[in-house]
Amino acid sequence: MNHFERRRSSVATRWAVNEGVVLVRAGSVVPVPGSDTLHPFHPHPDFAYLTGIGHPDTVLAYDAGADDWELFSPRSTPDELVWEQPAPEHGRPLDELEGWLTTRGAPIREATEPSLARAIAAVRLLKDDAELDLLRTAARCSESGFGWVYDNTVAGMTERQVQVGMEAEFFLAGAPRVAYDSIVASGHNGSFLHYAYGLDDVHLPATRTIEAGDLLLIDAGAQYGGYASDVTRTMVVGGEPTDVQSFLWDLVLRAQELAIDRCRPGVEWREVHLDAARTIGAGLVELGLLEGEIDELVSSGAVALFFPHGLGHLIGLTVHDVAGYHDDREPSSHPQLRYLRTDRPLEAGMITSVEPGVYFIEALLGDPEQRARHADSVRWEAVDRLRGFGGIRIEDDVHVTAGEPEVLSEVIPKPKRIG
Repeated sequence: MNHFERRRSSVATRWAVNEGVVLVRAGSVVPVPGSDTLHPFHPHPDFAYLTGIGHPDTVLAYDAGADDWELFSPRSTPDELVWEQPAPEHGRPLDELEGWLTTRGAPIREATEPSLARAIAAVRLLKDDAELDLLRTAARCSESGFGWVYDNTVAGMTERQVQVGMEAEFFLAGAPRVAYDSIVASGHNGSFLHYAYGLDDVHLPATRTIEAGDLLLIDAGAQYGGYASDVTRTMVVGGEPTDVQSFLWDLVLRAQELAIDRCRPGVEWREVHLDAARTIGAGLVELGLLEGEIDELVSSGAVALFFPHGLGHLIGLTVHDVAGYHDDREPSSHPQLRYLRTDRPLEAGMITSVEPGVYFIEALLGDPEQRARHADSVRWEAVDRLRGFGGIRIEDDVHVTAGEPEVLSEVIPKPKRIG
């Protein structure tokens, strides 16, 4: 039995469907209006998990009565072969699916139904050896791109130049695509958690020139075999770090190292996140930006002004992978927890990002309500001198094992200064 057969068997057991058919669809391509081109195709991750196939309109069918799986895929027409290479032929022709279904009887269900989707997510949560190999390869492809950044980025380059050079190395290392839109943010742009090139106007995208002494935050990763790598590094470009830059960079690294060491089976992820918030809060007190008792600064939301995001998320066939929340838990509205993407005990076989950060976000620091609410705990005069600072985040992909955590992206250095 190969790993795809084992996954299907595990999913069928979780489904506990006694009759009828469940369909797992790859999905279809979406045309770009007014052109002969298509939007990039991403197979549904549940389909990819059960088949390893990335071709559109392919369907995997589970016959519950026979406890058997059947694969159907489209066949190219003569007209299509004039313009495109032949579609790979997996299993039976897609035009046989309808007749096959009529012989199986009702009900016919879709794997996207919530109960069925949750069952697949529970199986996908823990990665098998084949998945781990692909995740490690994705991290090695990412290493090539970040290496190019360290060797080539200097003040005077644009964010776009850095992005293009880095992603080219991902592809040359074997990655077929990026795992998500790369974040390459310098100076003030680094204060936006998901800063994206051209997001303001895709027709006339602007890109900032990196100045000497700027912080450059890069959140990027290669995808390999459908599996994502997700890495963040922050560096000062073309100048010695200032005392504040150096202090906060060291603080974020310390918070990350402590959090990575806690990525062990049985540990509650929420507690790892809160401990990271306490570490960052203590550093902000030492720097003179916050004052007060650390637990109170975390519970009041004062630390969340500078560390608003979650410590990390599960990674797999999607960069924010399924099953982040245990079935009996719901997201919190608390400022320090509301962006938490994972809330469950860690288990061996999980892959999680670990990405603490310190940000100076204008929407938070300039909000009159926030300034009034935290008047006694935030030293606003000192904070205001750092508005426009940007952000610092350091992120790695961590495999939770029965022993020491395995940092998949450990091979990617963490320089404080480049250029």
